[in-house]
Amino acid sequence: ARILIDFVNRVFRLRSCELPVDGSFNYPCTMYYKRRCLAPCVSDLCTEKDYAEIVEPVRVFLADEREQFLLMLAAKMDAASEKLDFESAARWRDIQNAAEEYWSNSRTLPWLGGASDTIRTLVSDNGLDLFLVTQKGRRVLGERTYTFPNATSADISDAIADVIEQFYLFHAPREIRVSHPPARRKELQAILRERHGLSVPIVLLNENNQKLLTELAVFRSATDLEVKRSAPVVSAAKISRELRERFSLTVLLRRITAIDVSHIFGTDQTAASVTWENGSMTPDSGEYMLVENAGETAALAALVARRYADRKLKELVLIDGGRSQLNAAVRALPPDSNVELISAVKPPGKHSEVSHFLTADGRRIDFDPSSPAMMLLQKLRDEAHDLANAIHREVREFSNVYEWATILPSITESERQRLLAAFSTRAKLLGAEPQRLIELLGPERASVALNDIAAYRQNARPQVRPLVVPVTLQDRNGAADDLRPIENLRKPRR
Repeated sequence: ARILIDFVNRVFRLRSCELPVDGSFNYPCTMYYKRRCLAPCVSDLCTEKDYAEIVEPVRVFLADEREQFLLMLAAKMDAASEKLDFESAARWRDIQNAAEEYWSNSRTLPWLGGASDTIRTLVSDNGLDLFLVTQKGRRVLGERTYTFPNATSADISDAIADVIEQFYLFHAPREIRVSHPPARRKELQAILRERHGLSVPIVLLNENNQKLLTELAVFRSATDLEVKRSAPVVSAAKISRELRERFSLTVLLRRITAIDVSHIFGTDQTAASVTWENGSMTPDSGEYMLVENAGETAALAALVARRYADRKLKELVLIDGGRSQLNAAVRALPPDSNVELISAVKPPGKHSEVSHFLTADGRRIDFDPSSPAMMLLQKLRDEAHDLANAIHREVREFSNVYEWATILPSITESERQRLLAAFSTRAKLLGAEPQRLIELLGPERASVALNDIAAYRQNARPQVRPLVVPVTLQDRNGAADDLRPIENLRKPRR
């Protein structure tokens, strides 16, 4: 699935951010220059109609309707060629070639056509565990486990029926093999036929259709489940209580923000923050701020001041650094802030570790690797550090592209790119003859560009910095457990 997501993002260039866009941006974010987005945020680069035109074949591609997909691309290539728009025709051809190459590698295809599923159950003191294994030939594609804590062996048929009814909403396997006959078997087969337009047999396991690989997959899933159950359960509430006790917090806080700063040679700082609340990263996680010609503590204080100026958030804020960084953050907070501040101090020469924490009132608290709360703080510190570095790297790599927006803020992005293709460097643009600009933009727009260039020579406007939009995947452990779980629809029998 991750390979598919990357392919769609790279080939079709659909946007991956959640920003509300209406085409009014003056220039796109760095994802456009990475050729990972069509930039519907900038109307002269991609109109709503243009974006809808690419979304349409993506839907067909994701549905694995290959014949329809190729017919659709052929029609688009023919339409573009008739208009003598050979650039668009070539783009559709490249998409077709990329899709056919992607289809040719059967090992990376996520679609489950021809796959079979096996459902087995296990009853223990923990309740009823249901193991679902998907196979394609001899290859095990994946396993899922569902647990019904209050169910008994009398509920097996209902539990299997509930899983079949809820799990196969968007796909259907070639066959479903079950260890026990599900309740409402005929009704379930009718539901699957109506949903997917094909007959999906639900058959009982026997000596002929039991697969060794399936048994191994079920054994592995059951073992993993036992390991998880044997580990202590650390809830968000428990972590919050431990943080209050260890750091003598005045209130129970279930929201933590970590802030770190990245820089190049001591200048041009990037301060970034990530936020955790009640067990997962929050939608507002991924805030950052670019601070020019300032030190690390000044950049840190700037982000803290901006973040908490108007928000009366009750949260624990973790600063990466020592006493000077912590003091700078304390001074940046408004007087009526509800924030509790601490800092994480690294041991000498070990930048990925934490030796101890400092509190705003001067206490030192040694790092305890057996503490789930402290391990979470270290993880969040690392997340903020990685985000700050990633933002800073993108700013460094794309600064030259955004320099053209600094020089020419009054023309459109497509016009800027026309000039970039013609002149390639800032020096050539600044030395361009007016007649050449007229040839490229026309008299009226060339006049606007010349006025921009004159203002730039007089240092009349601030520099445009790269626009970076952090994108985070809410995936706690790589198993998509943040998706809605299947629940038993019926009350367990007594």
